[in-house]
Amino acid sequence: MFIDRDSLSDASQPPKGDTSQSSSSEEPVKMTLIGTRKAVDRMVGLLHRYNIISGSEWSRPVPFRNSNEVISVASRMIQVD
Repeated sequence: MFIDRDSLSDASQPPKGDTSQSSSSEEPVKMTLIGTRKAVDRMVGLLHRYNIISGSEWSRPVPFRNSNEVISVASRMIQVD
């Protein structure tokens, strides 16, 4: 299950992805999968299996435009240095 961490934070605090006050060299990366439900589920499973990103970090697939496709998104911080 995907949990929108920003929606749980105090509105007076900067978002967790805000690195302006951090000395680390991390940056956010956003990933999007668009395809049939079967294809998106398969790719999420493969990315999870190869320890790239956990299946639980992806949003619930939702219908995409007027097609038989769905969209699922994930975001994470990565080390850039």
